Amino acid sequence: MHEPIQNHLEDILQGTLLPEVREVVQAHLAACEDCVTELDEMRLHSGILRTLQAAEAPEQAAGFYARVIGRIEAQARPSFWTLFLDPVFGRRLVYASGAMVLLMASFLLATTGQSPELAQTPVQIIVQPASAPQTTPPDFGQDMQRDREHFLVTMASFSE
Repeated sequence: MHEPIQNHLEDILQGTLLPEVREVVQAHLAACEDCVTELDEMRLHSGILRTLQAAEAPEQAAGFYARVIGRIEAQARPSFWTLFLDPVFGRRLVYASGAMVLLMASFLLATTGQSPELAQTPVQIIVQPASAPQTTPPDFGQDMQRDREHFLVTMASFSE
């Protein structure tokens, strides 16, 4: 179909076409047989659809909307946060958190409780000349302070 008909198709079918546009549309329809045929087919389809329309909207039974809402809520997926409201899961979460706190506290006490004077001694940096022979560090387990520092550096620089 052509532009004058396309822009005002609904107005033509409903009979609400504005007078200033009506002249342009009628002139186009007088000259274009394809648009007249297309418009007649659309009027026919519109009439068929009107016959299928119900005369009155059917009334719903009492409680219909409440039952629909109830079904929707019953079929809805539970939220992730409802998991925390479950008493069994909540109890397990509390026990696991408590065990983790005790484990971390015992680790901190075990590693820092042995030599508190190490925290008060200043760190000495020793610069060796390039010509000095390279010494191999002692194996793990022989120097606890070096092992702790190496572990902290490894953990601080870790990335996936």
